[in-house]
Amino acid sequence: MDIDAECDGENSQKMLGVEGEAAARGDTCELATPAEAAGFLRTTVAKLANDRYLGVGPRYVKYGRSVLYPWKYLRAFVDEHTVHGL
Repeated sequence: MDIDAECDGENSQKMLGVEGEAAARGDTCELATPAEAAGFLRTTVAKLANDRYLGVGPRYVKYGRSVLYPWKYLRAFVDEHTVHGL
């Protein structure tokens, strides 16, 4: 089974809050592609690949040769790296 076939970009955009009604129904994809994750984090796919190699960056799922990022881990990564002022 191809994971990417189940999750297209439109469904992944719903996880970003673009379509709140659909997200409330729970019919959205819970996994982001490296390109979607890079867009969400405002970085590049190459930077994410390098971070995986170095063992830093957001947690990810590896299925065969596919790399996917659960949205909850992307949000947690942002929360953990948010800098709070004094």
